Amino acid sequence: MGEISLLIFSFCMQAAIGIVFFITISKQLYKEKTFKTASYAAAGLSVIGILASLLHLGRPMAFLNSLSHLGTSWLSNEALLCGFFAGIAVLYALVQHFKPGNASLDLLMRWAGSLVGLIAVFSMGKLYSSTTVPVWQGANTFIDFYTTTLAIGALLFIATSLKELHNVDKKIYGAIVLAAVIFQAVSAIPHALSLGKTGMAAQASAAILSGMTMVIALKWLLILGGTALLLWPAKQETVSSFKSGNAYLACALLVFGELIGRYVFYAAIVTTTIGIT
Repeated sequence: MGEISLLIFSFCMQAAIGIVFFITISKQLYKEKTFKTASYAAAGLSVIGILASLLHLGRPMAFLNSLSHLGTSWLSNEALLCGFFAGIAVLYALVQHFKPGNASLDLLMRWAGSLVGLIAVFSMGKLYSSTTVPVWQGANTFIDFYTTTLAIGALLFIATSLKELHNVDKKIYGAIVLAAVIFQAVSAIPHALSLGKTGMAAQASAAILSGMTMVIALKWLLILGGTALLLWPAKQETVSSFKSGNAYLACALLVFGELIGRYVFYAAIVTTTIGIT
């Protein structure tokens, strides 16, 4: 698929933003913990996302051109915000590595990263929902992007912070993942059903989605299976019974499920005009 670089960019960037968000919240709750590995993961994913976006543009100078309409173009806004977030994520990881005891700098950078990141997700949603692609238009794109950010961010945060979270009740993270997945599913169903009732381009997208029924079913099987596996330890008697294997497997299932969902997001492209504006 020609949009594979966009898939990598949007998915990795949202995952990185989600990790930084959960680092920020968790360090407010557990001030003595550092979550260094999670910060390294966020930095790495953000760099991969930026590299993928450059690959999509074809040449590095095209990135500078994409910044030429700040304030009037959502593409320019997205490029600036995502680049800014990636810079903060990398600097935050360096601070964690070289100056982990600088509490003030730590506080400033993680909150700045979370704020910029969440605004960047909005800019991504606005960019896609403003195109001539009916399947991307509406609130569903924003919901999909934000729920992916929360669900994948929470799981990757847990997977990279298991040692530090060993004696911490992780049910709150599982509850957030569950809420995000339910909200994503509840939004996706009416959105898909509405496509067949609008214009020809939307109906063509609906036909594409209908032909991908098995792929979409696999997506939800993986997402729901991963969520259920993550929540399973909550049924056990103690928090310490939370198994690392469960967390890693739940993370893998949910990541693959969301990646399939993002593939479907791009595969269903049908525009109402020639090209994507």
